[in-house]
Amino acid sequence: MSSEPIDYYGLKSFAQYNRSFIDIFETIEKYLRRFIVFQSDNEPVVITNWIVHTWLIHLFEYTPYLHIYSATKQCGKTLLLTIIKELSYSGMHLINFSESIFRLIDKKPLTLCIDEVDRWDKESKQAIWGIINAGFLKQGGEVYRSVGKGSEQEPKTFKVFCPKVISGIDRQSIPDTVQDRSIRIELMRKLKEEPAERFRHRVEVLHMEQIKLMLEPLLGLNARSHDIENNLFDSHHEDSLVDFYADYIENDRALDIVEPLMVIASLGTDEWLAKTLKACVELTTRDEDNESNINLEVLRVCYEIKLQRFGQNAIHSEDLVKAINEKKDSELAYLNNFGIDQNYLAKRLNVFGIKSQNVRVAGTVRKGYYFNDFVIPAQRFLSENLRTQAEIPTDPAELDSVENQNEPTQGYFA
Repeated sequence: MSSEPIDYYGLKSFAQYNRSFIDIFETIEKYLRRFIVFQSDNEPVVITNWIVHTWLIHLFEYTPYLHIYSATKQCGKTLLLTIIKELSYSGMHLINFSESIFRLIDKKPLTLCIDEVDRWDKESKQAIWGIINAGFLKQGGEVYRSVGKGSEQEPKTFKVFCPKVISGIDRQSIPDTVQDRSIRIELMRKLKEEPAERFRHRVEVLHMEQIKLMLEPLLGLNARSHDIENNLFDSHHEDSLVDFYADYIENDRALDIVEPLMVIASLGTDEWLAKTLKACVELTTRDEDNESNINLEVLRVCYEIKLQRFGQNAIHSEDLVKAINEKKDSELAYLNNFGIDQNYLAKRLNVFGIKSQNVRVAGTVRKGYYFNDFVIPAQRFLSENLRTQAEIPTDPAELDSVENQNEPTQGYFA
């Protein structure tokens, strides 16, 4: 992301102040906020533009995916996915499906709302991820399959370009290539004092149908044409807008996928356009550095706990999580408002090849970690990054003790 502040004054000239779109934006954003507690204003702004873009998908070459995720269950992912499905054009809610989905996409326009991808077996779903990868681009958004019987089979092209929302626990539940094509929407568990209405589908059907009545006329609109009456925007407006915001979004893939959202937002007010640009900049910034820093923080705190428990060779997962969440000087204690859990810890430590196993502590055998498993990762990573925060011993005897451990870990350093 560019460190240069956004020129909101210069952005004003692109706003079209189309009354119909202003009403649509206000109505959808307000509706989303009734039921979902978002982390910031960015998420409902992006989702609102995204819903509108599903009704105007015929005008664009790219479609950004939405990736809705959270660290734990019961954070509102399925509810948000349901609302998006109901308001989007030809929405379809999917949980478990086969590779043959490409036939359905090719047959008719759809908005796919894919839930619980964290439950997928990645190996068996490689073909589906390939279809999803291909489907963000209209030109080239195709897969090739053989059709026919026996020797009469012939290759056929199937179009897979369509809007898609992907939802599940953990950001890393989807491949990195799909993350590149996605705008992230992270949800957290709602606190009791945070206001949000209870969503009753039977009651809300009528309200959602009223919103869709506002959206349906968009299907007949055109752009970049000589039909002035139904021409939403021309190529000059689109190209000039892209040139303007390109200064603030440095990732080339992000530049492509936010184009429909930015162009659609420009049909509203200058304030809405400014909110959309801010949201696109912040939600498309790839924060591998932040992810890496969290992994390192988990390793650092675990190693610090090891040093504090001198003479103890293992710890149960439950006790390690409790010790981490009690360290109020670490950001980990405040993640998701209540700290981390055992699944979160296991996924972060797995990056370093540290895996839980059956360990005996105080005569009780449960899942946990051998402290010596943290030594080599700490030497490799923390000595350069966080030496000032955790004392890393360099005693070769401690490193050698890893060789004598009954069940050596394998994975990252194997």
